[in-house]
Amino acid sequence: MDLRRIRYFVAVAEQLHFGRAAEKVNVAQSAVSRQIKLLEEEVGFTLFTRIGQKVGLTIPGEIFLPEAYAILQRADEGLDRVRACARGTVGRLTIGFVDVAVWATLPAILSEFRSQAPSIDLQLRQLDRISQIEALNTSAIDLAIVPSPVPLDGDICTESLAAAPFVAVLPKQHRLAGRRDIALRELANEPFVLFPTRMRTRMGEMIVAACSGAGYMPRVTQEAEQLHTLMSLVNAGIGVTLAPEWVAEYFSTGASYAYLTDPLPNYELLIAWRKTATSSNVAINQFRRVVQSTSLDLETRSLSQFSVLDVSEVD
Repeated sequence: MDLRRIRYFVAVAEQLHFGRAAEKVNVAQSAVSRQIKLLEEEVGFTLFTRIGQKVGLTIPGEIFLPEAYAILQRADEGLDRVRACARGTVGRLTIGFVDVAVWATLPAILSEFRSQAPSIDLQLRQLDRISQIEALNTSAIDLAIVPSPVPLDGDICTESLAAAPFVAVLPKQHRLAGRRDIALRELANEPFVLFPTRMRTRMGEMIVAACSGAGYMPRVTQEAEQLHTLMSLVNAGIGVTLAPEWVAEYFSTGASYAYLTDPLPNYELLIAWRKTATSSNVAINQFRRVVQSTSLDLETRSLSQFSVLDVSEVD
């Protein structure tokens, strides 16, 4: 059904005059008359009575008028929604993330994104880094929050989200607790708590590589699949571990943190997306803008800023 004909019908029904209706819709009167005739042929009944210059609605026309209003309103609402989607203020955005991202800048970013685009249906999926890349390639997710490095092809793009050095995480009662700096070799005989190898976590790989570089393989006595569980195990005195520096800001009790004197690479989180997806889902770029405006530069932050570590209070 032609929306233009519906609009012309409403104009005539409101004015009960073809000339005034034509002026309202800014077309010639003959065009309005022709389109009304075509609409009547399309719906199969007469919409107006015409006696001389007097125009009135037929009973079917009276019944059709509120339906016509509803059709036009629904069309306008649909167009507004499509325009908003094109601006990135409505739609759907599916984001994959690794567990450690929850303890970095992700909460602040999600909060800001919600405030800027409250009509975006935001869906979050916790996935390991390899599963995220697979999900990106199959369009199962729109954005990935993954550790660096990401295998790139011609369609996948990345930007840095956050980066931080590793720190040693020790139980409060540990013999090395309270030290500002320690060397990895000092942990050679310590029990470690780590992610299971089968999870293929970048953090786990980097920790094993760092310890290997210091001349030993970590002696893993307990495994856990979530970062907060690992930290709880450290708090309980089960073992030690390594974690990105920003972790110290979120787990404020039960553990002691120390810088590592070893020259280790930073743990870096990236956002990744498919270049071709941005044309069909502009919310991707909206999220990227929020990331750029709210991400914290964790590399410049110091453990001395964290309330969880106050070496002046350590005996």
